[in-house]
Formats: sequence, structure tokens, C-alpha cells
Amino acid sequence: MAVVSISWADHLTFGSGDGRLDTPEAVNRRMAVWRGELGATALHWRLLRARIPGRFSAARGYRHPSQDAARRLCWNDLAIVPSLARDAGLVPWLYVSLFDEGWPLAPPRARAVSHHNLMHGQHVAWQSTLTREHPEWVMVDRRGMRQWGVVCLAYASARRAFIDRWLQLLEGTVFEGLFVCLRSQSRPADHGDQFGFNEPVRQEFLRRHRRDILTQSFDVHAWRDLLGESLTMFLRELREALRARGRRLSVGVPRGDVLGPPLGNATLAWREWLREGTVDALVIDQNSCQCPSMWHRLWPMHRGTGYVQNYLEDSGLPPLEAHVREHYAPESSRAGRALLIARQWCERSPAVERRLQAIPGFSGLVFSSFRHDNPAALQRGDWRAGAITPGRT
Repeated sequence: MAVVSISWADHLTFGSGDGRLDTPEAVNRRMAVWRGELGATALHWRLLRARIPGRFSAARGYRHPSQDAARRLCWNDLAIVPSLARDAGLVPWLYVSLFDEGWPLAPPRARAVSHHNLMHGQHVAWQSTLTREHPEWVMVDRRGMRQWGVVCLAYASARRAFIDRWLQLLEGTVFEGLFVCLRSQSRPADHGDQFGFNEPVRQEFLRRHRRDILTQSFDVHAWRDLLGESLTMFLRELREALRARGRRLSVGVPRGDVLGPPLGNATLAWREWLREGTVDALVIDQNSCQCPSMWHRLWPMHRGTGYVQNYLEDSGLPPLEAHVREHYAPESSRAGRALLIARQWCERSPAVERRLQAIPGFSGLVFSSFRHDNPAALQRGDWRAGAITPGRT
């Protein structure tokens, strides 16, 4: 089994020929290629930001590429793509992001020393209406500084807002369900325990442990678990809403037991999700550090420190194959849930892929459509500011 992950905005902005995916006919032709050359049986269709209520902004002399790409389109991808996929024998999933609500455009002085790479967002920005209208939902540290783009799920109203948004997008389509990705393009935390001090978290920790996380020392492990509980609660609520509509849920996570960079040390209770059937499929080894299409570093000057597990440095984690064989695959097999491994950030390696596919309980790999469809753009590389030297395995 293989899944092809389509970051449509990247195709529209940087692709060429059929690799732009700018017409239904081009998408249909590439679907046949994905089936034949990648062995794809399913696809993740990543939502354009223009589909989400929000505001694009740009400094003088700049234009936001995603906004320009959306303006050029005159066809409804949410209606057309999943139907084309089913006709081509591919199971379509709508790809949405949970921790990627964007940020306001920084003032000129801040942009001059921005940690962004040159193309990622130094002089352009997008921010969802959700966080513009409810800035109190954005994650904060002890000083009240916000991590723009990352919403605190301890707010019941925030959880409901995401669920309502996604159900509306699915309405009237033939998508199998949602693929909810936990990657984030937001500025990395300075430290793994920096963010997560919003008022609902503070009040619940005080109720349980009689400690004020804003003013007193506290059990950091209990606090990390509490943050993780909010995510689990959200996925349970989402699962019930999807199940009532005959849809399924897949979740993409970094490898390990915490969210990791750029978000923090919040507990990632993936075992619990598998055991209780919260998710139908789990996709591991997601990477927030670099673009899955072009491999440029999103924040080349900033990674943050203090993570108990850090997939960017392979610290606190066993090697991938051992981790899958000894932990992920047994849990997914016992639960009867699909386990997939994201390979968008790795050079293709038939030997590694064969070893992973041979692990009992393993379901399949996820590949980048952009990297397969646009070799000329990748070779040209004139937009790869701050690019990483590929080499992760």
C-alpha cells in the first residue's frame, strides 16, 4: 500500500506541465502515473489556505504566492478531485492541518532579522479568521507571548470551531474522511516547555494538583500529559462527529511520544488512540522542519532546545526501523489499525523501503507527489533558500 501526498499549493506555485495540477485533466493524468509508478492506492489532498477564512498580507513589493495561485483557479477541487480519485481506484482523503493557523505580518524591523528562509514567509503572511477573532485561543507562554498559528485545544469552543470547519468542507464530497496533520509552519518555540500556559490549562492543573503553573513550580510531566489530554479529547470529539457522517479519521504525527519541534513536549498519546479506536490510520515520521515538496528549511536559524525527544536530531529516539518493529507495528496490529510511514523528507531508497514493508503490522508508505511530478523544478532549485542537504533515512 502507498499513499501519495499532494501539497496542491506547491504544485500550483512551482510545478510545470501536468506537474502544476492546474486543471482536472492534468490531475487525472497524474493519478494514473501515481498508481503505476508509486503503487498508490490512496491520496491525501492538501487543502489550499484560500479555502479557510483568513487574511493574506504582504509587504510592499511582494505578493503571497498561495493567494495568487488560488485566484487563477476556476474549478472546485473539493468536488472534482475525490471523484476523479475514486474513478482511478484511489481512496481520497482530505488533508487538513491542526496547528497551522498562520500569523500576522511582522513589522519591517522584525522582518529584517526574520528567522524565516527567504521564500517561506519573511515578507508575506496569512492568518486564519479563527485566530484573528480569538487571539486568546493561541498558545501562550508564562509571559503571555503567543505562538501564532498554534491553537490551545483546552478551549472547548476552539475544538468545536475546527470540527465545524472541517465538516463543512467535507459536506457534499466523496472524500473517505480526514487526514489531520500535526505538522506546523509556525515559529519554533525557544524551548520545548515554553508554550502551554493558557487559562483553561492553568485552571485544570490547579484543580488537580493545587499548583499555579504561572506563579509556582509544578510537576512538568503532569503538565505535559495535561496538554496531551486536550489533543486526545479533540480527536475523540472529531472521531465521533466523523463517524456520525460515515467518514474516517487518519492522523499524521512526528515519531515519538511528544509533539516535538516546533511545538513542545506535550504528550502524544498515540498508543491510546490506537487501542480505543480513535484513529483509523496513523501516519508517523512527519517533519515540521522542512517543506515536504522542495525540502527547504522553514526556519533555518531556529530549531529550539529542551525537547525530551527530538526527531530532527534523532535524540531520545530509537532508529526508525527498530522503533516501528518494536513499538508502532505491534500496537497497530493489536488494535487492527493501519500504520503508515511518511517518506516525503527522505531520498527514495528501495532497500530501506523493502525493510520497512517487511515489518509485520506495517501498512504502507507515504510519498510526495510534487517530488515525483516535478524533477525539473527540483533540479533547478533556484527557490531553495536555506535548503537542507538531503540525507535522512
